[in-house]
Amino acid sequence: MKKFGTILAVAVLALSIGKLSAEELNIGFVNFKTAVEKSKQGVQERNAFEAMKNQMTETLEKTDKELGDIAKKLEDQDYMDSLSPAAEQELKQKFQVLSQDFGRYQNQYYQLLNQANYKMLQTMHDEVSFAAEHVRKGKKLSLLFNEESIFAYDKSLDYTDEVIKEMDKQFKAENK
Repeated sequence: MKKFGTILAVAVLALSIGKLSAEELNIGFVNFKTAVEKSKQGVQERNAFEAMKNQMTETLEKTDKELGDIAKKLEDQDYMDSLSPAAEQELKQKFQVLSQDFGRYQNQYYQLLNQANYKMLQTMHDEVSFAAEHVRKGKKLSLLFNEESIFAYDKSLDYTDEVIKEMDKQFKAENK
């Protein structure tokens, strides 16, 4: 809602100043999600995010499996009867420590995923904004909106592909 208000204010201001009439106001939009999904930078960012997520999931699954194995031993009365009191206490302590570690890993996992996702979205927002500004100037547009801010539009106003091309060009230049 705040974005819409800002966009509306800019458009009203531009029209009221008299610099631009409605006919002169060249506008377009960019689909942010598509730009992230199809650009080389977006693919690289998502792959890095998925790799980190998979690595963390592996650690959690390994710890969970180990916890399950110990829990089975603790529930097996014959196994528990075969242990010395010291070994039984050691097994219970190992289960407790591993349970605490698992909870800590889960918290870290969610915190890191949230931070990495936020960082990825911020990076991609900056990349899309930079490319959109370049396309806006090149196409002599007055405004280039994010598609999420628009209720209805003519498909001819979609500059997403041009923004993706610009993003890929910048990505290639930065990674030489």
